[in-house]
Amino acid sequence: MANRIQLIQGSSIDPEIISRVHAMTDGHQRILVCLDSNHTHEHVLAELEAYAPLVTPGSYCVVFDTIIEDMPADMFPNRPWGPGDNPKTAVHQYLKTHPEFEIDKQIDHKLLISVAPDGYLRRVA
Repeated sequence: MANRIQLIQGSSIDPEIISRVHAMTDGHQRILVCLDSNHTHEHVLAELEAYAPLVTPGSYCVVFDTIIEDMPADMFPNRPWGPGDNPKTAVHQYLKTHPEFEIDKQIDHKLLISVAPDGYLRRVA
């Protein structure tokens, strides 16, 4: 299948957008998903539920900005996210019911600087 780039504009958790993205993956043998949108817990959890199932075994769902959980609360005064409500909290909740994914700590240990600690989810099944 030929590679092609297609821009889809809209909310990443809109059912129509989710459907279009799923349709784009048909026929692909290897799929990696990167999530880097609204950083609230609920939004990221909805993205994980929508897109992580697309990831093929051995590949990854990378959730960016999990570092927010480890930053001071006043770092994001004008944002709806912060410690306790962010991508990392969503990742940990998602993993409680999705044993087909695990955090790949080896990536965290290899990188000197990362905005995604605990955010490299490898599909193992």
